[in-house]
Amino acid sequence: MIAFAVVLVMALLSPQTAAAAGKPLRFPSQPPIGTFDAGLLCPFPVYTEPVGPVQTITLFFDASGKVTKITFTGAGYELFRNVDTGKTVVLNVSGEGTLIPQADGSTLGFGAGPGLFGLFPGDSRGPALLQVFGRDTFTITAPDARGVTHITNLVLIGKVIDVCALLAV
Repeated sequence: MIAFAVVLVMALLSPQTAAAAGKPLRFPSQPPIGTFDAGLLCPFPVYTEPVGPVQTITLFFDASGKVTKITFTGAGYELFRNVDTGKTVVLNVSGEGTLIPQADGSTLGFGAGPGLFGLFPGDSRGPALLQVFGRDTFTITAPDARGVTHITNLVLIGKVIDVCALLAV
């Protein structure tokens, strides 16, 4: 779920060839690979990369070729490492997710775990790295003048694990 906003931008800018054919467009997700600086997700730098299979993203289009829904399905596992200590965990992030673009440029999202939220400063409950076993709903704001979006109205129901705390031990 870290890449929801990135996927949304990719979806809105993607070629509409599948839409012209009236078919959904499916492709492997692009989980982030690299290091998030200290303070962006956790108080320490966190390295992440996919391990094994990645989820499938499906874009659905209306008759005019506009993206109406984005889904995330299938198995996915991510490695997270505290760069300072080397402590590493591999998490199941195979939960399903759905994004619904709104006319005002925002996006409504919901899903079921096991899932992952990478929350940055300015996001609801951010900064944080949370694994969720349950259900979630949220809004991704429309991009501001600098192109920045935020997660707001975040509701998490079920077991929530603070991944930063796991990596800090």
